[in-house]
Amino acid sequence: MKKVWKKVNWKRERVIMVGELAGCFLAAIGTYNFAVSFDVPLTGVSGIAMILYRLFDLPLGWMNFFLNIPLALLCVRVLGKRFFLRSIRCMIISSVMVDYVAPLLPVYQGDRMLATLGAGALLGLGYGLIYRQNSSSGGTDFISVAIKSRFPHLSMGLIEFLIAFAVLALNTVIFDDFDGILYGLVTSFIMSEVINRLLVGANEGTVNLIVTDHPTEICSMIDGLLDRGSTIIEASGGFRGDKRSVVLCVTSQKQVAVLQQAIRKEDPASFAVQIPCSEIHGEGFRVLSLGHVED
Repeated sequence: MKKVWKKVNWKRERVIMVGELAGCFLAAIGTYNFAVSFDVPLTGVSGIAMILYRLFDLPLGWMNFFLNIPLALLCVRVLGKRFFLRSIRCMIISSVMVDYVAPLLPVYQGDRMLATLGAGALLGLGYGLIYRQNSSSGGTDFISVAIKSRFPHLSMGLIEFLIAFAVLALNTVIFDDFDGILYGLVTSFIMSEVINRLLVGANEGTVNLIVTDHPTEICSMIDGLLDRGSTIIEASGGFRGDKRSVVLCVTSQKQVAVLQQAIRKEDPASFAVQIPCSEIHGEGFRVLSLGHVED
């Protein structure tokens, strides 16, 4: 294992650990202070750990840790030793947060539906922060991948839904709580939506298409003002066939308003289109690649 950590950038690793701590803290509050307080069932490995917690009063965090060990071992072959060690670290942090830190904080005592919404939002924020660090706190993702490889005609969405529904159905049978399926599905939906927004936001930006008679000046302005590259595309009008130039430039969302104002000043007769996009990879943009641990 010593060889694995030789090339680690420890300055970056410390930043990653801060993100893991924040994510595990939020997820622990969503689990213990909201979901557990109103017996809102969770899905996946956390859902099974919660069932064992309610039946035998076993430590929720550590049960989640031990149940995740087999999946983490599978992670070694699929994603490498570095990601495995990072995941084990995050799983330990998560267990400590759930069993020792979250119980020190006030438990929500309001309405069960509001507890469901709060649990979904906090779990989504927590896991989203963890995933943004290219880390993992375990889960049933690898089970989904294994089933997909065996039955390729099934969609990942369907597989993950069936796994989630199976855990919720087990909770219903054991505790005779039919409403729990609905509350669990609401929590799972909100959590997945929040995670998606956090992960999509890591690589998103705006594609700017500027139809202009002064492409060189526009490109120079973009380079000087925004420090972004641009591409000139020769085009022709669809009606008259007039030759025009289109400047293609990709910016962050924060730079769009600045670019629009500068375009109006540089070439008032130009025509500009801004297209939001969720995935941008390349120089000048942060690339989030889940499961890939950089050297």
